[in-house]
Amino acid sequence: MLRKVIQVDEERPVFQLFFLKDNESQSVEIVEIEEIDFRGVKERLEQGESVFITLKRKEKVETRLVKEEALAEPWYFTRI
Repeated sequence: MLRKVIQVDEERPVFQLFFLKDNESQSVEIVEIEEIDFRGVKERLEQGESVFITLKRKEKVETRLVKEEALAEPWYFTRI
């Protein structure tokens, strides 16, 4: 079983803002910033867009589990 460890850079958090536009193509704009401009977010909401805000995370994988998985017998070669 592979487990991921999620860490957040606590010195300078980076936010990801997803702006989901209500247009024919359902386009999405992704912005990475250190400080959120809530006036700008409010304007986008008033224009009919949806907004999702999250912290950008750094993913680290436990190396012990990765090594064990790499040594596992590949099932797709033995069960053809």
